[in-house]
Order: sequence, then structure tokens, then C-alpha cells
Amino acid sequence: MTNEVVIKKGLKLGYLDAEADLELLETCWIDNGQLNDILDLNSPTSVVLGRTGAGKSALLYKVSLEEKAEILDPNNISIRFLEHSNIIQFFTEIGVKLDLFYRILWRHILVVELLKLRYNLKNEGDNRNLLDRFRQWVGRDSLRKKALDYFTEWGDKFWLETDEQLQELTNKFTCEVKNKLGTKFHDVDVSLEGARNLSEERKAEIKSLATQVVSQIQIQRLTEVLNLLSQYAFCDKQKRFYILIDKLDEDWAETETRCRFIRALIEETKSMRNIPQVKIITALRRDLLDLIFDKTRDSGFQQEKYEAYMVQLMWGRNELRELLERRIQEVYKKQYTSDAVRLADVFPNPKKGDEVDPIDYILDRTLLRPRDAIQFANECFTAAAAAAADTSRIPWTAINTAEANYSMKRLKSLNEEWSEYYPALELTVEVLRGICTPFTRSTLSSNKIQDISVELHDADIKDPVVKVSRSQYEANAKNNESDLINSILMCLYHVGVIGIKISTLSTFVWSHTDQPRISKSESKRANQIKVHEMYQHALEVFDKDRYSI
Repeated sequence: MTNEVVIKKGLKLGYLDAEADLELLETCWIDNGQLNDILDLNSPTSVVLGRTGAGKSALLYKVSLEEKAEILDPNNISIRFLEHSNIIQFFTEIGVKLDLFYRILWRHILVVELLKLRYNLKNEGDNRNLLDRFRQWVGRDSLRKKALDYFTEWGDKFWLETDEQLQELTNKFTCEVKNKLGTKFHDVDVSLEGARNLSEERKAEIKSLATQVVSQIQIQRLTEVLNLLSQYAFCDKQKRFYILIDKLDEDWAETETRCRFIRALIEETKSMRNIPQVKIITALRRDLLDLIFDKTRDSGFQQEKYEAYMVQLMWGRNELRELLERRIQEVYKKQYTSDAVRLADVFPNPKKGDEVDPIDYILDRTLLRPRDAIQFANECFTAAAAAAADTSRIPWTAINTAEANYSMKRLKSLNEEWSEYYPALELTVEVLRGICTPFTRSTLSSNKIQDISVELHDADIKDPVVKVSRSQYEANAKNNESDLINSILMCLYHVGVIGIKISTLSTFVWSHTDQPRISKSESKRANQIKVHEMYQHALEVFDKDRYSI
């Protein structure tokens, strides 16, 4: 090499947010085979699953580079309008399920977005031209008359923003419901307060009638619309159209509404398969999907029916190593030197005696996600630059310093990531502080469990572990410490903080590489438990198997 490699302040291998990292995404993209599967219109896979930082947004960005692709941001859909709608609040309060109504909203939204994408609708004139096309398609076919009726009803509104259309649909639904409730309930105040003021008898009577009204919502017109679009608008097999939906984990609606609305989206994603040249692709965090299914699970629900539509983002160690390799070459080429700089030129050699490779050391402290690897590497550069001006190689001491900062940040991010599912996680994980790993169930002392139990009991939040903790203090409940330990272990395994070994002959299993959850029975049979190396420093855990560096 003709130019000296220098680690300067501010050097990064990328940003943790895909939107801020577009330049490196373009030049350092690693395709692990999942992009082609998602792009394949014949493949049913349409829901991209992965934990935070697994690369879901990056994958959708690559799909968005296709000629006909549109990104739909849920923040631009006024779901909060629904939450504050009198009719929605009224039905929710008296216990009427609105799943079918939510499906109709999504089907309308998706149809409109596809029409905008296909015909570049921007004004009322574009809509009139489109309506003329519809009339030609329908002709004298009476079966397609329902689709034409729908197009005629909405023909002057397709170009409007999505949130305006959502409000219009909800207003129409409100009028329809009030009309069908009839004169018998004309004096009922259709609002949240009105629902709360109803007697139980009257509430049950209205719920029965309202449930019938919702179940009779005509989705057939929109089904005919899909058939018409499939035959005439999206029939060119040389063209592919994608609607991409990301950021569903953001705070665009309250948890209950968001879960039901996303469940409806998943159902409608399946329905849109009736248009062969169209694919609706959704990015979902794994924990959010678990929460959705838990909150919307009803009788007869079979989760395995959805598996064909899911693609789990998984990364191997070699792929992550290649990702870091490409990024360090690109960053140095653009900012510092034209020579090819590799990881081995910057990171230290394995220390004599233990032969620990520095990149393996980094990857051991990740959940095999690109964001983890990039963040740890960035912390290494920051620590090295702070320790010595214009140093040419990262020393092991800088890696150790970086690990401390990285571990703390990952623990904080973990609490944020799982705040909806386990809002008490920040308290629950403290049961591991100062522990030696690997450990057994008996290592969790009664005093420590009792201390955690008191804190969990006093936490005024809905959390699975808090629920078990409180049950111990109920008047007629048996104080069963084992149940609380099971609940804690199931939680910590689910979020990825611990791995377990069921027997002496088995290996450790982890939620990010093996099964996503463990059962109560499996938590009871845990032969050994290990704290993931990512969180050991932040939780002051002593690893009996850890290499000394």
C-alpha cells in the first residue's frame, strides 16, 4: 500500500438508519438471496420479518428501485382519525369487532395506490379519463356493474390523499350504521360517552344488531374491482408493480388499533395476490407480529397458515463479515485513500495465546444483524481515534472500551424495541445483574427474585411478567416463585438476552437463530442458561467461559 491507513475522528462504516445510509446501501449491498424471493411475483412471500436492525428497510429500499414501486408510509394514513371517530369508539366500547371494516379500508387504500401508480393520477382530469376506461372494461356485463358502481362513486376522489379517503370511507360507514340501527335506537348517542351510559341490557341489544350490520358490509364490490384490475389494468406480464409498506412499528396509532389494522393489512395482502402482476410487501418487526397475533387471536386461529407469506431476514457470520469488509473499503476509498483497505489492515491481529479474531469477537456480541455489527465497528473507530491521534490500527484496548459503550446502547435499545410487548423489561432484566454465566435456575436466589417481584408488582403497567408477579400476592393465590422464574426466563429468552440448554447433550438455543420462543415446560427444563455476550458488560455479568484479552 502506498498510502498510510489512518483512523481519523468521525470515521464510520455507515449509519444505523437505512434512510440515512442510502449511499453505502447502494455500493455495499449484500444480497443473501431474499431480495429475489421478495421480487418474485410467483412467490407468496410478502411480509418481511426481522428484529430491529436486521435490514428490513434496506431490503424494501432495494425493491423501491424497481420501475413501478411505491412506498406507503402509515404515518400518512390518518389512523388516529379512526381512533377519535365517534362510531369507532362506540363500537369498540360495546365490544363490536371491526376487523372486516379495517380490511375494507385497506383494500380501498391499496386499490387507490395501485391506480395512482399505474395511471399516474394527479388531478380530477386524470380521474375522469380513468373512469372512461372503467366503463369500456365493464361494457354490458352485469356482474361487473358492482365494480363500475364503486368506480363511479369514488371516481372523482382517487387522486386525493390517502387520509382524506380514509375519512370519507369512515363517514360513509357511520351514516350506513346509523341508518341500519333504525328508529328503535334513534335516541342513542353514538359516541364513547354514549356507549358508557348505556345499560348492560341495552348495550347487549345494540351490540347484537351492530355486529350484524358490520358483518353485512359489502366487500363484494371491491372484490369485483380486483378482478377487473387484474384482467385489464395489470395484465401486462412484462410489468411488475409493488406497494411497499414500512414503519409499521412507529407510533402512528394506539397499540390495540394498530394491531388490528396491521392484522387486516396482512389479510388483504393475501387477497391482493388475485392480481398476478402486483405484490404488496410489508416490513414487520418480529416482536410486533407476535404482539399482533396475541392481541387479535380468535377461535380457530391457525398461525401456520400465514407462514407461506413470511420471509425471515437471517444473516450468517460470513455475510456480516463481507458487509463490514465492503463498507471499510468503500469508506476509505471515498474519504482517505485510493488503495484497497481491508478489515485486516485496520483491526488488530489475534492476540497470542487465545487466537481470538477481532471480527469474530465483534460478531459474537451481535444478534447477527447488520446494525449490531456496524454499530460495534463504529464504536471501535471512535474509541481508537479518541485514544490516539491519527492511529493506523485499532488496538484491543479500544475494542474493550467500545464494547462497554456498545453494550450499554444495545441494552437501552432492547428496552425500547420491546416496550410494547414487555413494558417492564427494564426491571425484569435486572434479575441478571452481576450474575455469573452460564448459570442454572437455582442460581436465581430467592432474595433476588423477591426483590424483583416487589418492583414488578408495584409497576403500574400491563406486562406478562408483571401479571405473574401480581398473582403471587392475590389473597387466595399460592406464592409460587417457580412460576415467576418461568415467566422471567421466557421473557428474557424471547427478547434475546439469554439462551438456554435443555439437557447436557444439547447445545444452547437462542431466539434470534433457533426457535423464537420457549414454552413454560422448556423454561422449567432449562439445564443451563447463558447471558448473551452483547449484554454482559451492561449487566455486569461475569462470563466464566470468556477469553481474556
